[in-house]
Amino acid sequence: MNPEFRRNVWLELTARRIFTMTAVLLLIFFAAALSSDSAPASAAVTLYYFIVVFWGARNASLSVVGEIRDHTWDFQRLSSLGAAEMTWGKLFGSTIFNWFGGAICLAVIFAYRLTHSGLAASLINLVYFIVIGVIAQSVALLASLVAALRRQAHTRLEVFSYQAVGILAALAAYLVWSAADPAGSVLGRSTGSDVVPWWDHGFDAQVFLILSLAIFAGWTLVGCYRAMRLELKMRNGPYVWLAFLAFIGLYVAGFDAWLPNKWTLGESNAVALRLALAAWTYAVITYLMVFLEPKDAVLYRWLGAQISSARVGAAAVRLQAWMMSHLAALAVTAALLAWFVKTDSIAAAAFVVAAFGFFTRDVAIFVLLQSLPGPRRGDFAALVTLLALYVLIPSILRALALAESPPTAWNFCRPELFSVRAVATRLGELLGRAPRFVGQETETALLVDATRLCARLGPPPTALETMLAWAAHWVQSGGRDLGKPTHFEVRNGSF
Repeated sequence: MNPEFRRNVWLELTARRIFTMTAVLLLIFFAAALSSDSAPASAAVTLYYFIVVFWGARNASLSVVGEIRDHTWDFQRLSSLGAAEMTWGKLFGSTIFNWFGGAICLAVIFAYRLTHSGLAASLINLVYFIVIGVIAQSVALLASLVAALRRQAHTRLEVFSYQAVGILAALAAYLVWSAADPAGSVLGRSTGSDVVPWWDHGFDAQVFLILSLAIFAGWTLVGCYRAMRLELKMRNGPYVWLAFLAFIGLYVAGFDAWLPNKWTLGESNAVALRLALAAWTYAVITYLMVFLEPKDAVLYRWLGAQISSARVGAAAVRLQAWMMSHLAALAVTAALLAWFVKTDSIAAAAFVVAAFGFFTRDVAIFVLLQSLPGPRRGDFAALVTLLALYVLIPSILRALALAESPPTAWNFCRPELFSVRAVATRLGELLGRAPRFVGQETETALLVDATRLCARLGPPPTALETMLAWAAHWVQSGGRDLGKPTHFEVRNGSF
């Protein structure tokens, strides 16, 4: 047996803990059975999410960083255990007690589903619960390993952040699986579907989504293994990452039928949309990896020397993940650009060139801020720089056209005129209630003229109907009401 896994089993599965977990769960299920036949299964689902997903993600995130905080990790790294043994031992050894409790919950869930849904549906549901637990725990471990590679401090808040990443990954898996639930998703507020369109074919939703989740769970385990190799001072080759890029590009590109019409590139057909989806996916991965991976100036100089000496093969095997993702984005963008040129979509081609240029500039900012001489500025400095480039500076430049001396007063409102009665009546229709009016309108009103502002900045982008729909949805969803008066009745301008 794996020595690290065996050590964690001895530490986690003591007789007292096993008895306590079993007794507490059985008492909860017994109490739930007193209310209804389905209550034990519902309680088992809730307990499984808490024990395996929430609690298990925390134990997984502490499996390595806890050793680092206790100053025992260096001794373990010097042991004869390989990366696979260490990954397996840390991931499933530190969470073995959670899986013990989860197994009891799964037994209750499976027994209930077996009697109500049949064997096939019960097995698929069982696989889903196992997969979501693996995703939560492996992503939490991966987040802690990435933080360890970045040599971050491991405070309680940071450990909670690793756990939160795993929980968010599990939440994403839950929302994906809810798409195959005929009752729909409670959190997503969507209706379930029986068929998933992918690459112009319709697939059974449950089978497709459970296979997708299982594959992504496998990739998270591979990510933990490769991160553990780096933490153990081993070198990773490029082929596994290239295989992941090929998989994720093909996987995401097949969902072009899911895009709303307003997101499509003009009259582009499926080929352009699929290339755009793949390029967007590679861009997102590049942003993520350039933020997470350590920026090694020595490695960059070595790569430059290898390429200048025409030893491209030696440099290719040492490329970081963000570099390979950027090259993949470049290749797909070039194919997309060639397609637009072929179809005479010059405006779309120009947009693609500009977007890729901004994307490359952003990546360069992350690298340069870490590689320039002087004190290290960190990746958050790059995030602040991008915030300034995309939000602050454009806002300032746009506002300069409005700056005058002496200052000019601008009327901020919509250019159209709406009566209070018409707006209240329409809002009442959206809420399903008739408004009650007190008093009578007069023939005059105090109005605001926004003609000059709209001439400078353009008309408001959000229609009144959209704003009323938002307000009605907020009220119907139980949103907070500030309880402030509208002062719609004021006629002297003093509010």
